Amino acid sequence: MMRRYSFFSVASLVLVVLACISCQRDPLELYYNGQADVHITYDWESKFGQKPDGMTLMLAHDGDSITYTDATNDVDESKLRLNSGEYKLMVINNTFGEYGKVNFYNRRSYENMMVKLKTYYVESENLWDNGRTYLEEPEKIGIGVDTFYIANAVDSIIFYDYRDQANPDTIHLRRHVVIQPMSTTLNVRVKVRGVSYMKAMEGYITGMADGFYLNQGWRTSDAGTLKLKGWAPEKRSSTRADEDDDEENVGWMTCNVETFGLPHGRELLKDRVPESNYIMLHFTLLDDTSIDFAYRVGKQIRYVGDDGTMTSFLQTDVALELDLEIDTPYYENDEVPILPYTQPSGTGGFDAEVQPWGDDVNVDVPM
Repeated sequence: MMRRYSFFSVASLVLVVLACISCQRDPLELYYNGQADVHITYDWESKFGQKPDGMTLMLAHDGDSITYTDATNDVDESKLRLNSGEYKLMVINNTFGEYGKVNFYNRRSYENMMVKLKTYYVESENLWDNGRTYLEEPEKIGIGVDTFYIANAVDSIIFYDYRDQANPDTIHLRRHVVIQPMSTTLNVRVKVRGVSYMKAMEGYITGMADGFYLNQGWRTSDAGTLKLKGWAPEKRSSTRADEDDDEENVGWMTCNVETFGLPHGRELLKDRVPESNYIMLHFTLLDDTSIDFAYRVGKQIRYVGDDGTMTSFLQTDVALELDLEIDTPYYENDEVPILPYTQPSGTGGFDAEVQPWGDDVNVDVPM
């Protein structure tokens, strides 16, 4: 009995010693496995001008190929957990399928992804522009791009003391992306003499860019033709109130059309010739006859702020509006559209020829 008691006493002592040894723990450690918590915020209002209902986020990891795509309604921020390496980010309002006026090409390539406007063909012998192909007017498209790098790439887990608050900045990475508009507006202003004889007005302009590259914003070098419709009389401002008071039957017609702007390489005036852009103006007169006027305007169309002396053009300038004015100093008074006298069909108007009056003689007035 004494031996059994001694054996259990020793066993109990061993358990106590082991328990005490187990109380001597090393400090708690956390680990970093080379990934980063990336928080991306988006600014839609300052440049693009409106917040969309949805967006598409794309990422290319260590190369040109887009490896991550996310269509989401959360347009304010994205929270991602990413491995180390270089990331090229691109974000666009809406999804690809929500655009009806453009096609997207090279959608898996960050560098070469591009937008091209769809076209439509006029096929009606009753229309003045039968047989002409036009570019669609683009929808409002906004693009945001960014490049960032997640450092400290590791092949195995790195442990660090939980009390160490000096974590690498790659563990929590913040990026802010400003969305840039891709479409702009061409404002056309035409001085018309004999404006009261006009029933309707249409037109077109050639030499406008048919697309752009998403990652850089530069327009394509290919050009197409835009239909000019929706013409309206200009609302006269106080600064222009007396401009044409000395001329009778003169008015200004304006048209605003959405476009991607001028082709890349032709943004500056010095890089264009008159034939770079051609405008055709088609007037329907009161008697339903028509008359056309055409002008080579490659040297008259300007981005806002370009006085003709600009020597450099920035990528962000592609969203500037374009102005084109058919008037002096580029045209003489007889070079702007002059509409001939007409009367509406079926009004019964006539010109009378009156013979000289004599004493007591009745004179017939031919009708």
